[in-house]
Amino acid sequence: MMINEEQFIELVARKLAGQATPAELTELEELLQQEDLKERYQFLQQYFSAPEGQSSADTEQALEKTLDRIRTGDGLSSAYNSEMWQESPGRRRWPLYTAAAAAVAALIAVFLYTRHDLPATSAPTAQAVQDTAQWLNRQNGKATRAVIELADGSKIWLNAESRLSYPEVFSRTSREVYLSGEAFFEVAKDQERPFIVHLAKGTVQVLGTSFNVRAYDNEPVQTSVTTGKVAFIPKYENSNQPPDTFYITPDQKVTYRHTADDIVKENTSGQDDKAWTEGRLVFRDASLEDICRELERTFGKKVIFESEGPRYFRMTGSFQNNNLQDILYYLAKSRQFRYKVTDSTLLIGE
Repeated sequence: MMINEEQFIELVARKLAGQATPAELTELEELLQQEDLKERYQFLQQYFSAPEGQSSADTEQALEKTLDRIRTGDGLSSAYNSEMWQESPGRRRWPLYTAAAAAVAALIAVFLYTRHDLPATSAPTAQAVQDTAQWLNRQNGKATRAVIELADGSKIWLNAESRLSYPEVFSRTSREVYLSGEAFFEVAKDQERPFIVHLAKGTVQVLGTSFNVRAYDNEPVQTSVTTGKVAFIPKYENSNQPPDTFYITPDQKVTYRHTADDIVKENTSGQDDKAWTEGRLVFRDASLEDICRELERTFGKKVIFESEGPRYFRMTGSFQNNNLQDILYYLAKSRQFRYKVTDSTLLIGE
């Protein structure tokens, strides 16, 4: 596949900013099969690791500082400095300095563009738009997580392949955010302004508590509570069905399968449901297909099942900061299956 450097830089910037479309991600995965492009990608990637807890404004500032650092040569390893314009037999090495600076500049452009987007999950109310100066967006790609602090002191852990839209300043009467994907919330108490999480298939309302919401496309919506009390209001597919409110207290979970308008309330472990925020992966009687979906989000490798049988293996396990190879090794000890990890894919077979 032929591609010029400008297009490659834009693809990398969009992926690392969490803004790449599925088609763009596929195109980039194919390009990274080429060793020289893989090397370029790995070099650029080192500049896009924003520390946890960093706000959107901080991220923008950090990117600008990174660009300055590249321009002056600070922070580049001696190996890369010495090889930046080195020529090798038969071809000239890629000008890493120029490309790194261009990639960071491209990411800044993508970042600034997405900060001014309006929420994608659903449109904010007219009152919310009127009362807030600006809506901010954070979107994570695969293998990317973030921690966001809101204007009221609330803190949100945003999981991989997730998007959060939130105002720079909350309105006078409520605090509203829009989520697609998974997030753990620690909501600051404010009796005068309820905190509302808008989802494509419902809403979650609280005054001050900590809870986890999982609302990926084409998956059941799950809300579980660690502390306090939460109200979940599903958005039924049957528009004639009157709305319900389900109250959830610590170590309880509500699962809403919107395709069947089916809601189940059950006991859970609030600590386990938020385990991903601490680098833990916890699976309870989960199918290997569901486990692999989580591994794909966590490690950024596309999962391909080469046979159908292993999809339905059910497993239980807990992993703390393990790499992908370790997790697969122990899972395969539980139920026998073959696996192969490549640079961009995870292959599963019998």
